[in-house]
Amino acid sequence: MADMSRKSAGELGDLCDDDLLLTWRQGVAGAGQVLFDRHYDTVRRFFRNKVPAAATRDLVQETFLACVEARERFRHHSTFRTYLLGIAHHVMVDHLRAAPRRTGDLDLGEVILGELGPIGEDAIAAKRERRVLLRALRGLRFPLQVVLELRYWESMSDSEIAEVLDEPLGTIKTRLRTGRIALEDRIAELSGSAEEARSTLDSLQRWASRVRHAALPERGRDARSIGE
Repeated sequence: MADMSRKSAGELGDLCDDDLLLTWRQGVAGAGQVLFDRHYDTVRRFFRNKVPAAATRDLVQETFLACVEARERFRHHSTFRTYLLGIAHHVMVDHLRAAPRRTGDLDLGEVILGELGPIGEDAIAAKRERRVLLRALRGLRFPLQVVLELRYWESMSDSEIAEVLDEPLGTIKTRLRTGRIALEDRIAELSGSAEEARSTLDSLQRWASRVRHAALPERGRDARSIGE
């Protein structure tokens, strides 16, 4: 344990996720911090197109706190990233269910986040075609939005998405097909022309790749540079 506690930040940063988690479980708090720093952008991205910026900060913090409390329960059946995103999804679902509703119980399968309120798309995408894409995603039913963002934002496979959402693989495959069709229809509705719709769809994967690799702004500040 003494040797573990003397590891420098640089040495910890060279460890893979599994070794960091083991080291963290052995009492080295710095290993947990390195693990969180490594995956902070991923968790923040998960919430950024779903809730306003202030709520994003709160939900990111809640996700990592839940991870601290559950760190001993991770059994390495999946990667730490999929495990962490699974926690983020649970946090998002709890957030939606806790929010006051006008009528009855919340049916997550029918929730459309774009109808619950704006999040200020201009803050996360400067170009019109990218704003169209973000609005189109938020105009889908919540389960479809989630699978498409995990696929394009995080380059996750069908099986990884199934692990994150704790759903059967067949359900995820169907949801991805349905989501792509719905996204194309929604983009066509929001675009000013057929050419713009084609441009938005053609740039989807390239744009998602740029978003994944763009440096997010300092924590607590608006994400104004992403997508520019």
